[in-house]
Amino acid sequence: MSDYSPKPTPNYMSSDWGQLHTKTAALNIDHIADKATFAIQVLESTVKAFDSIEKEIVDASNATTPITREGLRAFSFRIDAQQQQLMQGIQHLKQMMTDIDKATDSIQQQKTGW
Repeated sequence: MSDYSPKPTPNYMSSDWGQLHTKTAALNIDHIADKATFAIQVLESTVKAFDSIEKEIVDASNATTPITREGLRAFSFRIDAQQQQLMQGIQHLKQMMTDIDKATDSIQQQKTGW
């Protein structure tokens, strides 16, 4: 019995013709996801910094001599700096989500005509 099935050959129907925008969008999303991962790591380090400040405050409250005004001010400045870093990280993540949305718009609004 003969095999009448033709061997698959590359043609315009099986190639990636017309799919370049999809690949570009996928690469853009992958790049943004890498940046988002980095932003999340920055946020995690900020949370750890809050934990260390908390431990220092607990240690200061158990000290034999009370904390000075300057010491309280130093804690306040450190907390403020961590809050600013946290807010910047959140803003970067929001911007990245907007970038992902823009990158996927090219996939969602594909042209079907010539």
